[in-house]
Amino acid sequence: MIAMNIGHVIQYTTLFSLLMGGLGVVVAVLNHREQVKTQIFLAMSAQYDELLKNSSAEFWLSVPPGTKLPERTDNLSMSMLRFCTLVSLTYLLFREHRIPKRMWELMLRSAERRFRSPLFVREWEHLRTEFESFPEFVSLITSVHANQKWIRAGANPPQDIYEIGR
Repeated sequence: MIAMNIGHVIQYTTLFSLLMGGLGVVVAVLNHREQVKTQIFLAMSAQYDELLKNSSAEFWLSVPPGTKLPERTDNLSMSMLRFCTLVSLTYLLFREHRIPKRMWELMLRSAERRFRSPLFVREWEHLRTEFESFPEFVSLITSVHANQKWIRAGANPPQDIYEIGR
């Protein structure tokens, strides 16, 4: 009888050890995912900051309606291309569930103002071909521009751009 109880104790102890080991693996995986998301956020923030430092003020400041747009320059075009690349990579990470929806929404809200600016609209026609391999991103920009037209008309936009690609 004692031998049988010791056998059960050993089995339960083994099972408990396996469960604790499995729980440890799950916690380690969850911690790793959070660390990766934090690293992605920090890397994107650093890229955004670098873009702010190296771009012309014309790109970031709102141009009042009726103001003559600055001439197209290589520096301005590169700033726009770098910005679009940053936003498109963030969008890709969001679509692949690598970053949380909240992070994407923050980026999109910031990007929308740039996308709707007359300067961006003009430059987008020249940059659009650079993103043909990512048609979902082109659709996103098109949607932002379409929503701008709906907003100006005083109507509700046809769809929520925060959900595009979901």
